[in-house]
Amino acid sequence: MATTKPTRSPRRAQHHSNKPRRLMKPGETLPVYENLFALSRDFEQVLIDLARLQELGVFQRDLGHIFSVVVKETRAWANMETAEFLQMREQDAWAYFGRLRNRWEKKLRDPNDVLIEAAELMEKRRKAAGKKRRRKQRGAGSEGV
Repeated sequence: MATTKPTRSPRRAQHHSNKPRRLMKPGETLPVYENLFALSRDFEQVLIDLARLQELGVFQRDLGHIFSVVVKETRAWANMETAEFLQMREQDAWAYFGRLRNRWEKKLRDPNDVLIEAAELMEKRRKAAGKKRRRKQRGAGSEGV
């Protein structure tokens, strides 16, 4: 028995043109991933419907196949554009959260750690200077013959 009650699509799938577009904060990519999933699912449903129409003999020649190729191309293009957007957003989020973590670590750093790091740096510089001197000494004896 068919239902007469109208069904509504999920809120994220409904078009909201009167809302101003705002920039996403770092880490707010979940809605994009959710919508990308919904878009891919809907493209797949279109492909299933086209195949069914082809089976029913609605399309003459290979028109159904041509339509499915166009839908697959459009899906690939949409996925590519979205993936590029997400890659930039994830990179920005990585940098943002890395800066937050560095600030947090700086606040919690033990004052003595700075002295230890300075001593390690001085030791590295001393070793590097020693290697340079040894190279110069080896090269000096081979010039005069």
